[in-house]
Amino acid sequence: MSLFYWRKSAALLLTVLFAVLGTGTALAHEGRDVGDYNFVVGFINEPAVEGMLNGVSLRITSLVVEDDHAHDDGMGTNIDLVSHGGVFVDELAAGDFYEFTFDQEFEGLTVPFHSHPIETQGSIIIGPEGADVVEVTVEIHKNGFVPAMLMIQADTTVWFENHMSEPTVVMSGPLGDVTPEPGDPIALNAVVGITVLQVEVTHVASSVSQIMDLTEAWDSPGQYKSEFIPTSPGAYNFRFFGDIEGQVIDESFESSNTTFDEVTAATDIQFPVQLSAPRETENAARGALDAASNAGSDASDAVDSASMANTLAIVALVLGLIGLALGGLAFQRSGKKE
Repeated sequence: MSLFYWRKSAALLLTVLFAVLGTGTALAHEGRDVGDYNFVVGFINEPAVEGMLNGVSLRITSLVVEDDHAHDDGMGTNIDLVSHGGVFVDELAAGDFYEFTFDQEFEGLTVPFHSHPIETQGSIIIGPEGADVVEVTVEIHKNGFVPAMLMIQADTTVWFENHMSEPTVVMSGPLGDVTPEPGDPIALNAVVGITVLQVEVTHVASSVSQIMDLTEAWDSPGQYKSEFIPTSPGAYNFRFFGDIEGQVIDESFESSNTTFDEVTAATDIQFPVQLSAPRETENAARGALDAASNAGSDASDAVDSASMANTLAIVALVLGLIGLALGGLAFQRSGKKE
């Protein structure tokens, strides 16, 4: 019985790990409860790179479990182990800690967890063969968790301690974005068919924004996206607004080192030759055009000035000639009078 149990737990753990390592989708998303729903938000592809096709990724699950959607995994549980923050989530300042108690409801389950921005994953296996302790500590370091895998018994409290000099967010769920299988709690609670929800994408540094429509992924229940090409690096803000099943939504998510990835400059990953980004080429061309325009304007001003000088010189010459003529005439008249 014991051997069978641990084989089952190990198989579940490997399934989660292979699902994470084998996926080509985002590696860092932010999970948050929004009213009666859980939003998991990030870029479609992470790390997000400037100038490459990407977009907004949004997964929506309902926090309200209906009777006809009750899920039984064979152990009488209805726990979302896949959604980011489906079991727990908390932001920890440097030196701060967070505690969570895995009660009898978690008996026989493997709970994956991860942290941003260190982008690493750990696992907690709850079962009768786990350590018989009241509490256990998981330290969060820049290079990962210590320990990264725990075997505990039900009713054990796990403390997550931030040993880094920067804040971090620790949450349940696999590091990668796993496509739910039929029968998974996340698939049963997925919110589908949303047509009146939009996203306003803002490049934070420039404050340039655009409203985009969200389309539902055909192969992943509750998954929505809006594709675009980020043309400037840095932080982006995704503001979702509209309504879901009559509930008004107006929620913003912003990329950072504790949420989801910011857009990386293309030159940061180019090798062996770093190419100029389109925005840099455009700025250089615009600068050259402005300089040429200014030079042309200066040349035009110089021509105008020279033309004015020539005109004044001609007028002065004519006036001088007229003066000489009048002077000669006056001299002649004076001679006749004598």
